[in-house]
Formats: sequence, structure tokens, C-alpha cells
Amino acid sequence: MTKLKVAVIGAGILGSRHARVFHEQPETELVAIVDVNPARVEVAQKYACKFYPDLDALLKLEEVDVIAIATPDHLHRAPVLAALAAGKHVFVEKPLATTRDDARALASAAAKSNRVVMVNYSQRFVSDHLWIKHAIADGMIGKPQIVISVKFDTLFVPTGMIRAWSAHTSPFYFMSSHDLDLTYWFLNAKPVEVFAHETRGTLDAQGIAVHDGLNALIKFDGGVSANFHASWIHPNTYPRVADGYLQIIGSDGALMYNNRTRTVEFFNSKGGQKIEFTGPHTADEAGGKITGAFTESVRHFLACIAEQREPQTSPQNTLIVTETQAAVIESLKTGQPVVLEKG
Repeated sequence: MTKLKVAVIGAGILGSRHARVFHEQPETELVAIVDVNPARVEVAQKYACKFYPDLDALLKLEEVDVIAIATPDHLHRAPVLAALAAGKHVFVEKPLATTRDDARALASAAAKSNRVVMVNYSQRFVSDHLWIKHAIADGMIGKPQIVISVKFDTLFVPTGMIRAWSAHTSPFYFMSSHDLDLTYWFLNAKPVEVFAHETRGTLDAQGIAVHDGLNALIKFDGGVSANFHASWIHPNTYPRVADGYLQIIGSDGALMYNNRTRTVEFFNSKGGQKIEFTGPHTADEAGGKITGAFTESVRHFLACIAEQREPQTSPQNTLIVTETQAAVIESLKTGQPVVLEKG
């Protein structure tokens, strides 16, 4: 079997995971790492592959089939467009972009490329979330009417983990991309209007010009009202770097998912039940390899290449997620509701 040759662009925390997961798949060969930071050559050395300081150098000197992009949130447009122009399949981290214009440019280029392009909304592949998706589709809580999504990080994230670029993103992009995508997927309905409010001061005082958090009220097709909370100023003494929960209230029931305990509690007119999920979540070690939703997301991408089909989280299919995020940021700036364009 001829293996797909893969290069990873950006070798930070997530990029290093990309490198390992693609290295571990039987269909792929990790051939290169690209990063502007020369210290990241260590990642290339770990997997005995080549290291390049920029994407242009890679494309001139290396034959690759797939480019995985894990650059900072606001720096996806240039490498995605360059990879597609060079005829490569693309696997890009969420969020697709941090502006409406960038997101639309990438979705348009992907649609015209005749290549497989996938945004890594890996949380769709978590077994817990798959159960929730099926429960809603099976009518276990009736017609969904209200969604409450809460996600928060500790101060370590904007002041340590991604301090170099946290002012260029938002907790609603960095964290809640998954939560918004999951809600869109669970409901099978598009957002149509947003209104958002921010709080700030804690990070501004540390020289990081970004809000501490926000609350966004989002209306979906069918009249579903969703409230999203995203913040990243929990004290570093909090027991987890990231945490949160999701509640969906329907016409005949309600369910709540707790991220930390991996439990769902649901109640309807017939009674109630508590379910505890086990097994791999996002990226867990098992048998010396990374298992869980991240790997399953990569495997979906590889299957789509083999079968020449569009991934469920292609830029075209998930453009509405990024457009909604951009509308939330617009609402913060204007103080007014923003109606999403139909398309």
C-alpha cells in the first residue's frame, strides 16, 4: 500500500499531536514539520522527518499529499490557500478562521479545489456526544427548545499556553468552537441571529488586550434559543485547565452533560436516567498510541480521501459556525443584535 505523505504546519501543543497521530496511522507517513520557531525541530527529530522554516520551502523541496495545519487561530488563511493551490488535501484545526472574510475565502477555495478539506471539529467523534446526538434524534427529550452551553479555561491558557497570540482570538473561538459546532450538529439547525455581551479588565491589566469572557444569545432555525458562555479567567488553582457543561431542554424532557464527570442526566415524561461514559475521550494513551475522538477525526478525514467524498466537517459544511462566531464579535463591538445572512 502506498502511504499518503503528510506534513504538519505548526508544531505547538496541537501541532505536535497532529504529528504523532498522523505518524501512527497505517495509511500515512509523516515526512515533514514546518514551524517558524527553530526550536520546534525537536518534533521533527522525534519522528525522524524533515524540518522546514516555512511552507514555501516545504512545497519547493518536498513531495507531500496531505498538509495538516495547526497554526494559531487567526493564521489559517495563508497556509490553507497555499496548500490548496499546490493541490494538497488539507486537515485544518478549528476554528476555520477568526473573520468572516477569511472563512468564506477558505470555504470557497475548498469547494473549488477537488481536494478533501476538513476542519478538525473532533468533538463530534466523542462517544458521549454521539450518544447525545442520537438521543435528540430519537426524540428522547421531545423538540429541543433551549440550550445552555458553559465553557471556561483557567488563566493559564491566555497568559501562558497561548500568550503570544491570545489577544488575536477569543475564548469563543479558542474553546467554544467545539460547543457551537456540537449544538449546530445536535439540533441540525443553523444559527440565524446573535446578541452578545463581554466583560474585560483582568487580562487587559496583564497587557493582553482581549475580553475575559462573553455571553452570547443565539437563535437557531426552528426557534431554539441558545445561551453560550465562554471565559478564560478561572484561577489556576481550579482542578482542570478547561471545564464546562451543556444542558438541552426540550418539549418533553431535558438532558445535562457534565464535561468533568462525563455523565449525562436526562429526564422526560417517562422518568429519568444517569449515564456514565467510559473509554477514550479526545486524546488518550492506549497501547502506546493516541486514541479517542482526535484520532477518529483524522481517520474520518483519511477515509474521505480514500473514498473521494466530502467530510462531514468540511469548510463548506461548517462555514456557518465561523460566520456565527464572527457575528458574535461584531455584536460585541456594536452592542446590537446581528442577523446572519442566509445562504
